[in-house]
Amino acid sequence: MHLRRLLALAALSCLAMSNSCKKDDDVVPCNASADVTTFQITGLAAHITEPVPQVGQTHQYVINSAAEYRALFAGKKLPPVDFTTYTLLAGKTRTAGPCRVARQQVAQTCAGYTYAVKLAPCVAPAGAVPASPANVVYYVLVPRLAPGAQVEFAVELPAVPAPEGVSTIDSLR
Repeated sequence: MHLRRLLALAALSCLAMSNSCKKDDDVVPCNASADVTTFQITGLAAHITEPVPQVGQTHQYVINSAAEYRALFAGKKLPPVDFTTYTLLAGKTRTAGPCRVARQQVAQTCAGYTYAVKLAPCVAPAGAVPASPANVVYYVLVPRLAPGAQVEFAVELPAVPAPEGVSTIDSLR
């Protein structure tokens, strides 16, 4: 009698465990691709102290504290940021000439967040000597990111025009 109860209990336990396992049909696909509300820091003279030696090279930062903020940006007086409410995403890219940010956007994805930055073409004034490499700094405040959230930086660099008198395959089309 005791053995029958034990066998019945074991059979019911196995049945209950098999029903509690997650099946492939239960997996919900991730549809996250929503834009995140972003903010700018009024009065921030964006100058990141860390050097970027190579044209096309980018440094990226996810800032969650006032100490990280002060260490990254040069300046005697930085505008205040409430890091209990916001996370600062920033980057610095070396370009072939003086460029500016044309567009930036932060989107939430299944893996975390994507910070997309598009730089406008570098334009030197007419008759100017060839432009020398320059740094472009970009930043945006987002609602505070959860600990461990992954941020992918997608920086779209401007196309570098061929020097005058030199044609490229693309320019011949």
